[in-house]
Formats: sequence, structure tokens, C-alpha cells
Amino acid sequence: MHSSFDISKDQLPLKKILWYHFYPGIIITLVYLFISEYLVEHGFPGLSALLFIELLVLAPIAFLHMGWKGKQLNGSFSLKRVIAFCDKLSLKQYLKWSLLGILGCVLIYGPLYPIGLYLKDTLFSWLPAWYFDPGFGTTDMTLIAKVFLFAIFIDGIVGPVAEELFFRGYLLPRMAYLKKWAPILNGALFGLYHFWQPHNYLAIMGVGIVISYVVWKKKNVYLGIIIHCTLNILGALSGFIAASGGELIAR
Repeated sequence: MHSSFDISKDQLPLKKILWYHFYPGIIITLVYLFISEYLVEHGFPGLSALLFIELLVLAPIAFLHMGWKGKQLNGSFSLKRVIAFCDKLSLKQYLKWSLLGILGCVLIYGPLYPIGLYLKDTLFSWLPAWYFDPGFGTTDMTLIAKVFLFAIFIDGIVGPVAEELFFRGYLLPRMAYLKKWAPILNGALFGLYHFWQPHNYLAIMGVGIVISYVVWKKKNVYLGIIIHCTLNILGALSGFIAASGGELIAR
């Protein structure tokens, strides 16, 4: 996926930047609204709808879009010259910047997480309970734990890899003309694209900006994948451990 062409000749205008950041979120949210109630009515916890979407909506949208771009650039459906930030790094650099990115995300997300819970109970209290409650629809904690177990793979690997390649590997390099504002705008738009988590906008935007900055600085999308996957795997694992013990972690 190494880029062998001049990315400065393949920049996106602001209108397309906004559209490409938002249209996947619009589709994801519409499908989420359509299938969540159905799954809940059939005894599946609310989280199962999001996992279904990550696997069968988010990932296909991201890879189809990038593949279509690859066809324009290469004449064939591929990711060649699509993912631009693939600079080589030493193992020491990977460890250093991955740890700094993870630490930065935790330090930002931690204080903003309670704000999200507050907004959920106030500003967004009109939304249905299944919109927020990962266990809504069932009292079977064994089933909920199993869903979180699947989340370790789907939300911990599939979703983050698709998002990082699309948002940080494909879109971010094509915002280079914005200079220092590129990672800030990319990270903020990444947060806003999560229409299905409006109460967590501030936290996700903060995390998005940190990851975008790390990827931008080192010109390496794999750092974003490592950071994003690590955070999501830890989150899903925490949910699994809590559910296995008969409790749920609010989100």
C-alpha cells in the first residue's frame, strides 16, 4: 500500500472532505436505527447491532470507496497509491509513538467520558434506551458477555482497521494543503462522523485529533491502527470482564 506518486496532486476540496467524512456515518446511523429495534425485540443486546454494522456496513463502505479510488488511480480495484501514509519506522519509533498516542487518548478521553454520560441523561435523553445501553433487550449476562467477546474482534480490530485506513490513510493525506490544521480537522470530523454516539462527540473528537496528529507527524497510518485497535480491544475486554461478573459498563 506504499504510495509511489505525488500526493500533492491528489488533494480533495473542502466540500468533498466534508462529504467523505460524513456519508459513511449517515449510512451507518440509518442502518443502526433500522435494525436495532428488530434485534432487541428478538432478545439480542443493543451492542449486537453496532457490531453487525461495523462488520457488514462500515468495513464494506470503507474498502469499496478506497477500492474505487484505486481503480481510478491504477485501472484496477486495489489500494495501491490510495493509502499514502506508509513511511517506514523502526520498532523503537513504533513503540514510542504508539505508547504516546495511547496515553494521550486516555488522558483526553478520561475527563470527557463523564461529560458524555451527563449529556446522555440530559441533552440526549429523548433517544431510545437501546441507543446507549449495550445490554438493552436482554437480562442474560452470559449472552451479553458473549457479544462483548465478539466485540474484541469486530470492534477491536475490524472496525478500527477500516476507519484508520479510510480516515487517516486515505483522507488525511489528501488534506495536506490545510497544513497544521489537517490533523485537527480530520480528527474533529472523525469524531462528528459518529452520529450514533452524539453524547460522546467531545471525547471522540479529542481522541481523533490525537490519533490524526500522530499519524500526520510520522506519516504512518499503522500507528493509528495500533493505537485505535489497542484502545477498542481494551474497551471490549473491559465490557466482557464486567458482563462476565454480572455488571455492565455504561457507554
